[in-house]
Amino acid sequence: MTAAVPERPAGGPRILVGQLWQESHSFNPQPTGLADFTVELGDRLVAANREAGSALGGLLRAGEAAGVAWLPVLAARARPGGPVEEPLFAGFLEAFLEAARRERPDAVCLELHGALLTTARDDPEGDLLAALRAALGPAVPIAAALDLHADLTPAMVAAADLLVAYKTNPHADMAETGARTMSLLLDRLAGRLAPVRALVKLPFLTRGNDETGRGPLHDLHALARRSGERRPALRDVSICNVNPFVDAPGAGQAVLVTADGDARTAEAVARDLAERLWAARDLFVERLPSVEETLARVRTERDRRPFVLGDQGDRVLAGAPGDSPALLRALLDCAPDLRAALPIVDPEAVARCTAAGEGATLGLEVGGRITPGFAPLAVEGRVERLGPGRFVNRGPYMAGVPVELGDTAVLAVGQVRVLLTSRAGLVQDPEAYESHGILLKDLDLLVAKSANHYKLSFAGLATPVTVDSPGLSRFAPRELPFAKARPLHPIDAVDPLPLAVSLFS
Repeated sequence: MTAAVPERPAGGPRILVGQLWQESHSFNPQPTGLADFTVELGDRLVAANREAGSALGGLLRAGEAAGVAWLPVLAARARPGGPVEEPLFAGFLEAFLEAARRERPDAVCLELHGALLTTARDDPEGDLLAALRAALGPAVPIAAALDLHADLTPAMVAAADLLVAYKTNPHADMAETGARTMSLLLDRLAGRLAPVRALVKLPFLTRGNDETGRGPLHDLHALARRSGERRPALRDVSICNVNPFVDAPGAGQAVLVTADGDARTAEAVARDLAERLWAARDLFVERLPSVEETLARVRTERDRRPFVLGDQGDRVLAGAPGDSPALLRALLDCAPDLRAALPIVDPEAVARCTAAGEGATLGLEVGGRITPGFAPLAVEGRVERLGPGRFVNRGPYMAGVPVELGDTAVLAVGQVRVLLTSRAGLVQDPEAYESHGILLKDLDLLVAKSANHYKLSFAGLATPVTVDSPGLSRFAPRELPFAKARPLHPIDAVDPLPLAVSLFS
């Protein structure tokens, strides 16, 4: 894959910029291919993302305010899902390398997720950063903004000068993280920052209770902020709570502290935070209500309608396939009187509805064709609407980011509107429904394929409740066939103390 990189006028630093964003679920049986990505090349990258509420949007705005001359390569993003097809990733990697060799930039600034896998690689982002470092040599600074759920590897830290992760979950600071990354990179270019990094990895997975606004992460991030206020040499503290569905060697929590030339301070702060994180390892457990008790609550708390239910077990935002019929079955069995809407990924059902046409009534099976252990659910419904499944997130989470659900059909099954989609997509935003003619004001409840982030976008519009539902994205690591990442708490008895701190400069 080759991206045309136009010549830039002299002036500010020439920075190679791009995005490769996908969060991989090792146990999703469907690989992520080119059809799942939105890709913008060259100048289109800047035009399409300048105002986006993403890390890429934030770093673009910060760079333009500082007079940066962009060398845009590509922006490729896909919803979380199965590992990326290796030939596709290899094409993305080669596009970045071709541009780096040709343009010889002053610096590189990327948005990466940090938990991307391919069908052949356990650390493709580490490979990308290492390849850029080999192509550009040691003098060209490389920086990347990351998701809080990155699987931060030593190879990534060794290859990049700066890695900066979000500080919030739900992720309310994506754009701010991009701007912070660009600011640190500009300091590095100007000689105002000599980054020294201290990295600690911890072999455990969180099992919920991992929002930064409450609980153990709230306290840990507050301590990290106070550490930075007391120590001027500290320039960033990133605590990465790895995507808990990544089965890769060394996967686990990470604390990365970046200081200006002060290795001792970086090491001391990283060690302290990591020890506290390890001590709290069994506090990261979420107690969620069942689907049935939540439906009973919706029926009784009329003044709090509509409710928005986070489908914990089948979260597309965690890489699950999105094909669960479990909530639809519960609605039809336990609460057929509730006016509801929910999404199900099922291209075969969409095709059946499309062939029947709008207004047709038909019997068909929906969902349960991808996730192991699920089975399709037989229903009868009326096709209310057919469409292309395109919309733009209203936000604030991922505000302005376009979403592609493929061909869609709205199927009315009793009081439930089933949004059938051909592709797994980000359905955690009101616009996912309202763009298909399903209005929140007409509903008692709707479903988001998310456990945390949907709360940002539905704030003030619906009452959020995340439910304990079945599927590949439940916080139940013993139910999944982890192999490469082990030993790993809570699956194994493991004790990493005393902690190992790795220093990079």
